[in-house]
Amino acid sequence: MERSPLQQSVDLIKKSKNIVVVLPNSPSTDAIAAGLGLFLVLEREKKQVKVVCSEFVLPPSHQFLPKSKEIHTDLTALRKFIISLDLSRTKVQELSYDISNNEKLDVFITPKDGFFEPRDVTTSASSYEYDLIIVIDSPDLEALGKVYDDNTEFFYHTPIINIDHNPANEYFGEINIIDLVATSISEIVFEFIKELKGGAVDEYIATSLLTGIISKTKSFQSTTVTPKSLAISSYLVENGARRDDIIKNLYRTKAISTLKLWGRALARLKTDYQDRVVWSLLNKQDFQKSGASEESLEGVVDELIINTPKAEVVILLYEREDGIKVIVSTTKAVDGFLAFKEFRPTGTRNFTRFLIKGRDLLGAEKIVLEVIKKFLHK
Repeated sequence: MERSPLQQSVDLIKKSKNIVVVLPNSPSTDAIAAGLGLFLVLEREKKQVKVVCSEFVLPPSHQFLPKSKEIHTDLTALRKFIISLDLSRTKVQELSYDISNNEKLDVFITPKDGFFEPRDVTTSASSYEYDLIIVIDSPDLEALGKVYDDNTEFFYHTPIINIDHNPANEYFGEINIIDLVATSISEIVFEFIKELKGGAVDEYIATSLLTGIISKTKSFQSTTVTPKSLAISSYLVENGARRDDIIKNLYRTKAISTLKLWGRALARLKTDYQDRVVWSLLNKQDFQKSGASEESLEGVVDELIINTPKAEVVILLYEREDGIKVIVSTTKAVDGFLAFKEFRPTGTRNFTRFLIKGRDLLGAEKIVLEVIKKFLHK
């Protein structure tokens, strides 16, 4: 009988020693939590593990997550350069080196007797440090940003397990675990753990995965909630997930500056297209007067979603020095990634980001609304 992708993944993990878990650029809370949960599980399996996300900055509200400071921004020293010296004719008496202006390395080798010749020296490269890549919540490898762009050979030569719930996923892995009906990546990672360890989780793993599910379902207020996601959440709470800590950090502990920014966004809330589209605008002065930063914006989008339960598309446009940044959150029925493909968006079909240059805030608003209305009218 053919083994399922989950079973194949477990087989591959058991054979692997060094594993890297890669998150997409601008990862969602769900992706961060799922990645950290997976990190904890693999560490418990005695694997060497590293979690990587290009240009990652840990949101203050996520610092409660177990191992939250273990997310790195790049892959370093993937391979070692090896210089081999043939010692069959003579042995080494002394070895030293010198680096000149950080531009040149000289290695000095003194033989015990005789001398070494150029033919005694060979060079080679070691194997890659990691023997398995697990990519989480990414429709394609390009969405990984510089982590992929700077290490394409590594991704080409190393087996990949691709975990996602996005219909636009390109199935780029050797093993693809794509669950289109899952409410979150954390839900899929739970199923993966169940296959790997019979579902056994401790309070730290349970807290990570429940954080992902709660964030993706907007604390179970989203229409995407399923009986399965509720059952998994119940199991995680029974096994030690700190639900109160999750709610406190994600929703209750907000800086005054963040609340001020939320208020400005909610005060400008607009709806159209029979309330299917909801959007708001923030200018530079809003950030200056509130004292908030871009890191607060995901919470703003969550507030817009919670306060407009009928909306299929929620859009936030805000001014930056390099243009107008747009964040689009959609229901499962609407593919925001496809709708705004002309802007080369990043993210997923249900949480998309892109930049519009050469327009002011109102000009960008007009363009975005025209695009989404045309898409919904198809």
